[in-house]
Amino acid sequence: MLTPLKETNGYLRVHCTGDLNQQRTAICNAVLAARILNATLVLPELDANSFWHDDTDIGFHGIYDVEHFIQALRYDVRIVESIPEIKKNGETKKIKAHQIRPLRDASISWYLENVLPKMKEHGAVYLTPFSHRLAEELDNAEDQRLRCRVNYHALRFKPHIMKLSESIVEKLHAQGHFMSIHLRFEKDMLAFAG
Repeated sequence: MLTPLKETNGYLRVHCTGDLNQQRTAICNAVLAARILNATLVLPELDANSFWHDDTDIGFHGIYDVEHFIQALRYDVRIVESIPEIKKNGETKKIKAHQIRPLRDASISWYLENVLPKMKEHGAVYLTPFSHRLAEELDNAEDQRLRCRVNYHALRFKPHIMKLSESIVEKLHAQGHFMSIHLRFEKDMLAFAG
């Protein structure tokens, strides 16, 4: 496990899109992108409204155990809940993140060549949309291990979600039946599935 450097290059905000599984993958990639950029990761934003037209603002806090997420990754990357305000010339201001639309399956070098300079210039960048925006195949095994740490150790559902899922599994075991569910039915699913 690597320890984050003391100095950060800036703040990284991401807007995770897609279904819950795609957003989970995007969170794993966001942590890795923050590590690559030596950035402080702002708690990822989860999209529910643009495609699903769901006005509830559950977000990361409503689904995942935020304290556990931050604590589990403390040796890998700095994570904050929001970009802090800064004092400059006696005024308090919030850093405005420079918005970038990342390439699909972008390489690490793309992030270093295109995102890092803007982060250093503006103090923060906002990557949106952020689904499938980092290459799956990476040469560095530690990068892949970090993705796994995020997915299997750091991302833990809130207790009430875990309790509900455990009760569903218990009922299925008691009845001797099993089922598979997809948490959201995609509008264009039939077009791809026939």
